[in-house]
Amino acid sequence: MRISTSQFYLQGLQAFGNQQVKLAKLQEQISTGVRIANPSDDPAGAARVLELEQEIKLHEQYQTNITLADQRLSLQDSTLQGAENLLQRVRELAIHGNNASLDEVSRNAIADELDQRRQELLSLANTVDSNGDFLFAGFQNQQRPFEFVQTGSVEHVQFNGDEGERWVQISQSRQINTDTLGKPLFMEVESSAALNEQADAANAGSGVIAPASVIDHSVYVPGEYRIVFTAANTYDVVDVAAGTNIVTGATYSDSQPIEFQGIRTSITGAPAAGDSFTIRPGQYQDVFEIIDNLSWTLRQATTDAQRSANYAQALNDLDSAYQNLLEGRTSIGGRMNALDAQKDDNEAFIVTTTKTVGEIRDTDLAEAISQLTLEQTTLDAAQAVFARITSSSLFNFLR
Repeated sequence: MRISTSQFYLQGLQAFGNQQVKLAKLQEQISTGVRIANPSDDPAGAARVLELEQEIKLHEQYQTNITLADQRLSLQDSTLQGAENLLQRVRELAIHGNNASLDEVSRNAIADELDQRRQELLSLANTVDSNGDFLFAGFQNQQRPFEFVQTGSVEHVQFNGDEGERWVQISQSRQINTDTLGKPLFMEVESSAALNEQADAANAGSGVIAPASVIDHSVYVPGEYRIVFTAANTYDVVDVAAGTNIVTGATYSDSQPIEFQGIRTSITGAPAAGDSFTIRPGQYQDVFEIIDNLSWTLRQATTDAQRSANYAQALNDLDSAYQNLLEGRTSIGGRMNALDAQKDDNEAFIVTTTKTVGEIRDTDLAEAISQLTLEQTTLDAAQAVFARITSSSLFNFLR
């Protein structure tokens, strides 16, 4: 096969160019420390690096989620710790108040502090996080979950939140709850003195019954009682089990207290003749009611027997309320421990995967330098051979 001089030169130049490209690529890999700068450098390796980098970013997001979850749970924990300390103080005040030698001024001073503690507890229950979300409101986190409302003569706390729970992803297969429900913490304190009140579904009037509570445990007898309106302005109180009247022909006044068998409630509005309202034992009362009943006892109780019985019940109820908070903090602590463990696992994954990415993408300097030396030697040899061949021509021979 005949090879023309121009073709020979072109082939030589092309070979030199290819070799120089290899050298330039190796020099770039050595200077930057990156072996795969473009997908074309190693398509399979580049695809694997992209996949691993996505996994790293995903786990970095998990770490961010863990940090935010930990901050929220930490705030919940510190808030409940504050509530625990508050209940401890309330318990001390209850014990101090259970002293027959105290005069009216002293009892009123203790009651004043209890009222302040009740307000403080409401503030703790309405704590917001750094985003302005209420901690214990469930999904209704933009609405104040606990507030004082007045029904008749009874001021009580109303819960406006719900039982929704938010979960965040902390690993590929794991989520964790960042909410602690406020209703079980503050509104569902188990108590032998708890009462449930209910208006009869067939009532024709506009009467609304307020939450009922026991104000005199020395005479209280658990049972089902019914307030029956014999006319628009008179009512009887019936012991349902005994079928007898406890109160007969009492005069109804809108929003005024109704008291019987150690129970206090109130009805507001305009009941019609034949309307009835039932009060029966319940399971829960709220912690605000417990403190309010203590304050009422200090100010309004008339006998030592009433005070003593009320204090004894209050101490039991405070223990139950404290147990609610303790269980809440235990749950929070368990979740925070889980976050710490998962954070360590995620960090270990990120470190290991980052190392793997480096092994695939980064330059092996020893190998690259050896390859560079080899390619440079090859280029030098090729240039020397090219120079020698091009110097051999017919004209040189004739000369």
